[in-house]
Amino acid sequence: MSLKEALLREHSKANALAITRRILAGEIAFEELWELTKNGAPPLPQRASWVLDTVTEAAPEHLQPYLPEAVRLLQQPNHNAVHRNLLKALERTALPEELQGALYDYCIDKLLNPKALPAIQAFSMSLAAKIAKGIPELEEELALVIESQMEFNSAAFKSRGRRILTLLRKS
Repeated sequence: MSLKEALLREHSKANALAITRRILAGEIAFEELWELTKNGAPPLPQRASWVLDTVTEAAPEHLQPYLPEAVRLLQQPNHNAVHRNLLKALERTALPEELQGALYDYCIDKLLNPKALPAIQAFSMSLAAKIAKGIPELEEELALVIESQMEFNSAAFKSRGRRILTLLRKS
């Protein structure tokens, strides 16, 4: 069964994990998954991005060759699941310095956007914290952004925000 057929067969965690196992075993190329995430017709991008999330959980290095494209994909209109899963995958991946600025700016924009979904904001917060780690100016800016949004946001934002603020204050 092709990757496309497998993704369309069923939208479930069991199916996503079965496809993940096939990719990790080398039966399906990660590049094929990436292409469907980037260019597939709906619902393929959101389903492929779910598998991408589970693959990078086990082997984050798979995303490494596609990092510049991943950053560009985040900045384009797409299904929220694609953005959410890309943010999670990027948080696990070693990020080259030349991509960190664009990613950090994207994350800050999402944190300041009252229309952004809570999950997108939560993963943006974590990714921004990863990028800011060890850079006092960015840590301070991120802390100020989080604090400014705490009162007006969801319980998920507040919970993640408290956790990130604690980490930022320790460094």
